[in-house]
Amino acid sequence: MNERPAAQVADVAVELRPHTSASLEPLLRWKNDVEIQRLSDDEIRTYTREQVAETLERWMRSSDDIVHLAIGLADRAEPIGFLHLALIERAHRRCRLGIVIGEKDLWGRGYAYQAVVQVVNHAFDVLDLHRITAEVFADNPRSVRLFERVGFVREGVMRENLQRDEERVDELILGLLRHEWSGGEK
Repeated sequence: MNERPAAQVADVAVELRPHTSASLEPLLRWKNDVEIQRLSDDEIRTYTREQVAETLERWMRSSDDIVHLAIGLADRAEPIGFLHLALIERAHRRCRLGIVIGEKDLWGRGYAYQAVVQVVNHAFDVLDLHRITAEVFADNPRSVRLFERVGFVREGVMRENLQRDEERVDELILGLLRHEWSGGEK
């Protein structure tokens, strides 16, 4: 895995937006990018345009238990990534957070950080949740650093939880509780 430089401060404001048809082409690229799959998906596979279009259509529908958003930049119409609050359980006031910055030339610029801070604020202030969990592959140190920088705490390890090629990969569980949240100020 090629390591990119440490995160820089983002020079353009991140906007979380509902998905539109403009998400289809970038999403198709990202879903079929093996490096992105290795960092974020449970399996490496090829997705057809039809499969990605069905996924996007599902993401565009309103739902009580999941919020899917495109990550955009103020000066750019096409999204640079996506995130979701999934498995929202109102009774327990909890959810899981996942994020992908699909445009690899924009990795390490602080856009993921801005997006996660915004969606955590939404989860706590608008959805009135108490807990957010993120599950991160142990061999994705940039993602681990991102969540820890936001304020997530390592809570556990699902040992050898993923089969990738001929190896088993651990998955880390990170959590953030409402009363621990500092609004992204570190």
